[in-house]
Amino acid sequence: MARWIPTKRHKYGVAIYNYNASHDVELSLQIGDSVHILEMYEGWYRGYTLQNKAKKGIFPETYIHLKEATVEDRGQNETVIPGELPLVQELTATLREWAVIWRKLYVTNKVSLFRRLQQMTYSLIEWRSQILSGTLPKDELAELKKKVTAKIDHGNRMLGLDLVVRDDNGNILDPDETSTIALFKVHEMASKRIEERIQEEKTLLQNLDLRGQSNFNTFHTYALYVNFKNFVCNIGEDAELFMALYDPDQSTFISENYLIRWGSNGMPKEIEKLNNLQAVFTDLSSTDLIRPRISLVCQIIRVGRMELKEGKKHTCGLRRPFGVAVMDITDIIRGKVDDEEKQHFIPFQQ
Repeated sequence: MARWIPTKRHKYGVAIYNYNASHDVELSLQIGDSVHILEMYEGWYRGYTLQNKAKKGIFPETYIHLKEATVEDRGQNETVIPGELPLVQELTATLREWAVIWRKLYVTNKVSLFRRLQQMTYSLIEWRSQILSGTLPKDELAELKKKVTAKIDHGNRMLGLDLVVRDDNGNILDPDETSTIALFKVHEMASKRIEERIQEEKTLLQNLDLRGQSNFNTFHTYALYVNFKNFVCNIGEDAELFMALYDPDQSTFISENYLIRWGSNGMPKEIEKLNNLQAVFTDLSSTDLIRPRISLVCQIIRVGRMELKEGKKHTCGLRRPFGVAVMDITDIIRGKVDDEEKQHFIPFQQ
């Protein structure tokens, strides 16, 4: 007869796989279930889940990720207290409860509530990871705790779940140590605070919708089309040309770079694009059009080898600045040029 050995260190863990019991003596597990381990024998544990302490059974050892815990009153009446922060335990329980509701919302096609709960869930998961990292300073941890508890309370109210009564620091009040009147007052204040937060979010969303409609009606974007014909320079090596729009008064680039790869033979790397290298600088706003000056800047980077001073060794593939070309295109941007097909020759400086 198999002899089960009471566990001493392996007392608490979390299921990392689903396990479906095939016999009455086994215990079914779902991913995320917290288990209290009582005994062990040859790769098996015996215990129960913290969600249902009345049902005991055996389950594979490899399905459990062990975690630190404190054991009180060892023996038949022992109690396992997880070593995690109470806030982390509450976060885990909340996420597990919300996950079930989230699935039901998807099945019933309640899209709006599904997406709102999705955003809240993602926020709680991220904050839980930050807390578990143990790298947050004390003041940041206290601030994050307020955000977490506020998000949990808001989500529970949105889903019609019970409201958790807390003190000013966000800790759950113990009903055995708090009077009924005090619990009622704190509950009333918490309900009022959550309701105010919900109304603030509704007002904010309405303002964003109105602002978005206004922007849609009045906001216009513009684009600048550039057709690059040729690059004439006897570098003797490969080159990279970076073209971008630049505000000389603000000393800042106002667009992304358009990259052209030029070969050492004086042709584009992609020969089929010879005389047909095109770029469109998009998302230029009305603010860009009224800038005092806008320039088209082309930076030339030389790509090749360089001889070292010591010895005769050479290095290959080095990228070195070679030159720059600048052209004022303010009038072109503002549409003051009559001939849009006119070709422009831009000299570059080394």
